[in-house]
Amino acid sequence: MLFSLLGTNNNNKNMNILFLILSTVYIALLLFMPALPQPFMALFKTLPIGVLIVMVLKARSQLQNRTFITLLFALSFSALGDVLLALDTGQLFIGGLAAFFVSHAFYIITMLPIKNWRLDVVFLYLFLAIIVFCLFYPNLNDLLIPVIFYMLVLTIMASFSWMTDKSNGFLVLGGAVFVISDSILGLNRFYLEIAYADIAIMGSYYLAQFCLVIGFLQATSKHR
Repeated sequence: MLFSLLGTNNNNKNMNILFLILSTVYIALLLFMPALPQPFMALFKTLPIGVLIVMVLKARSQLQNRTFITLLFALSFSALGDVLLALDTGQLFIGGLAAFFVSHAFYIITMLPIKNWRLDVVFLYLFLAIIVFCLFYPNLNDLLIPVIFYMLVLTIMASFSWMTDKSNGFLVLGGAVFVISDSILGLNRFYLEIAYADIAIMGSYYLAQFCLVIGFLQATSKHR
């Protein structure tokens, strides 16, 4: 149903289907074969993001230079973060967090300029962030400052998805689902172990990334 909203171009449909297949494969590996070697899992984890990068590259002619470059950087740092978190033995978590911080910063740059300031949206995301933060704050220890900065940039990105002149349903959904995905990750790591958390995290993460990329591509096409 979702893919039927994305246009009739066969190449786009093929890339969408490939993204869905690779995302499903990785989630299935998490569910049924979680003990596979970490480098193997890291490779499969990043493949769906690689598909999104190819989609941006194929859309080069319809994108402004800044949008093209910032989207590529956002997705590239997301892929780096995926690898670091997949290989995480404890020390690499901060590196993964930093990579996704940079990724969100590039998404924010892609969303500029802001057309309509929505303080209600900002306050809603801040309220949700504070609630989640209060739950796992006691267990953050040395990660307190990095997590605060990461939650701030994530909140800004999700809020800007409502306010950018490129705003559309896919961008808004992508920002919201990214917040959900990272909230589950944080709660599972720092507050309470959640059954099948990895499945929920990755399913929502892939949906968020897909919606953000499609949202930017559709916004650019609409403005041409």
